[in-house]
Amino acid sequence: MCAKRSGKKLFVVWCIINLMVEGTSEFTAANISQVNETYYNETEFNFTSILRTERSHEGADPIILEPRARPMAGTSDRPEDPHFHPIFDDSEAEKNVTYQLGKTAHLHCRIRQLGNRVVSWVRQVDLHILTVGTYTYTTDQRFTSIHKDSTDDWTLEIRELRRMDAGVYECQISNEPKLSLAITLNVIVVEARIAEGPSLYVKTGDSVNLTCMVTDIVGTRFVFWYHDKNSVKKSNGIRVSTDIGPTTVSRLYIPAAKATDSGNYTCAPSYAESATITLDVLIDEKPAAMQHGPNQACAIEASVALIIIVALSLFFKY
Repeated sequence: MCAKRSGKKLFVVWCIINLMVEGTSEFTAANISQVNETYYNETEFNFTSILRTERSHEGADPIILEPRARPMAGTSDRPEDPHFHPIFDDSEAEKNVTYQLGKTAHLHCRIRQLGNRVVSWVRQVDLHILTVGTYTYTTDQRFTSIHKDSTDDWTLEIRELRRMDAGVYECQISNEPKLSLAITLNVIVVEARIAEGPSLYVKTGDSVNLTCMVTDIVGTRFVFWYHDKNSVKKSNGIRVSTDIGPTTVSRLYIPAAKATDSGNYTCAPSYAESATITLDVLIDEKPAAMQHGPNQACAIEASVALIIIVALSLFFKY
């Protein structure tokens, strides 16, 4: 039998000669014998031919059949062939996708018959190359190209979505002419709101209830409360309760307000814009911010006395 030899054409000629020499002994059986089998080398795309012989009756010349069919498109061991052109499989592709601010987006690009060509992801607004193959080309490491061997899928992953990430992204193939598939990414912003309004006035000793609500299409995971820039401490009866759901509700409770409780309170949910309310604790029916200390009172009394003295001196002068 003929063995594998390097060189496609030389191998075919050598096999035919070898079969002719051995034909008297091997072509006597009335069956089909496979002389050699097709194989494809995964790294160099070199392949040998297949020769099949068939004897219909004794004494007939052997028939050389066509080589076995090429592998199905999409396999990694496909030989390079000018007849294999890359094709975007956009039958199931989402060309317009929507994700929420702060989430992770996945843009899917499916390509058949890619061969040894390279897939790149490009941001259309500034023509910035984000990934080449599975290598991240940009310095923004939130972008990643995901591809599993023996599949046609090339996915662009964008983590921690920002407003500026919205726009059109192109999945490009290094082909002449260049081929590309455009996918539009929409980033929606969910905003929290505090029911008590932008400002709230309470008296000293009054209880305070602040209610923050978030309508979230994908669900809020947590809600943080801040007093000015500091996280609210659950002490001295201060409580925070949060009910997670399609509409997340978080409540901040202060049992007895003090002057030191005045300030800005911020409700900061995950994946949503925060909301802020200003709390003023009133002392003697006046906001704490309007109260004057001892030094300020003395200064006011001195100013009033000075005004009286000046007025009296003018009166007696004239």
